[in-house]
Order: sequence, then structure tokens, then C-alpha cells
Amino acid sequence: MTSTLNKFGIIGFILLLGVGAFYFLLREDLPELYINEILTGSTSCCPDQTTGTPEYDDWIELFNNSSVPVNVGGMYFTQDKKKPLGYKIPDVNPELTTIPPGGYLLFWADGTPEQGPLHLKFKLDMDGEYLGLFNKDGRKITDLKFGKQSENKSYGRIADGHKEWKVYLIPTPGKSNQE
Repeated sequence: MTSTLNKFGIIGFILLLGVGAFYFLLREDLPELYINEILTGSTSCCPDQTTGTPEYDDWIELFNNSSVPVNVGGMYFTQDKKKPLGYKIPDVNPELTTIPPGGYLLFWADGTPEQGPLHLKFKLDMDGEYLGLFNKDGRKITDLKFGKQSENKSYGRIADGHKEWKVYLIPTPGKSNQE
């Protein structure tokens, strides 16, 4: 009986190793995306024109630092590091959710996802919070923990994809960050 259990244990272990190896060999690499710039508390900067009437909403800019287009549809934004699969970016319109190589994509954190796939169900907290972008399988792509923000000033990387951040008196949504 012990011999049979040992054989099943060894076979189970080998199968588990095989499945694990298969997973690691076939899973896709994470895209080279960055949360590049954010703005909270907009009252006069960078209006969202989706409804035809200017709306001054919070926004998040993603930057694609790769040489291939990346469709972010199906990925997740979260404000809770412990819950990576927070708000799923709709994957119904790749024309709107694909970032070209070296390009940018702006998401409106306005709490009105019914306005389209680039509108998120949450707003950003001016007092600061965690913000993360996670892959469809729950792996972290990029994240940011930011502190208190000021109206109409953005917080962005000193250069696109750089690790250091600064306050921009003149926000640059959809454009390159320059020190």
C-alpha cells in the first residue's frame, strides 16, 4: 500500500511540475506599459469632450514603451493593491484601447464608465492613494502610490517611463513628459 501511495505521489509531483513548466513557457511577457502621468482635482485643465460639453475630470495617462502596439482592453485598474482585479477595462473596442508603440492613452477617472471604454468607474483621491494596472492574469504591470495633489497640476514621470516623478504646473496629457 505504501509503495502505491509513493508511486502516486511521485506521478502527481511530476504532473504538477509539468503543468507549472507549461504555464511558465506559454504565458505571455508583460507589456512595457507605465502609468506616466495623472491629474486629480481638475477644474480648468484638459477637458474631456466625450459628451460634447467640457468636463474637467481626473485622468490617468498610460505610456507604451515598447515597439509593438498594446491593447489594454481586458486589463485591470485598481486602487487596492490587495485586489489586483479591480476595474476591468472593457475589451469591446480595440481601436480605442490599443496604445501604439511609443504612444499614450488617456483614461478619464470620472466615475462614468457608461461614457465609453476610456472612462473608469472610479475617481482619483486628491489626498493620495494607490493606483495599479494589472494584466488579465493578475500580474502587476505598473503601479504608483501618490500623495496629496493640487488642483490643475499633474503628477508625472520626469521623462516617459522614468522611475522619478515630479509635479507639472502645465500638464501634458497624451504628450511626452519633459524634465
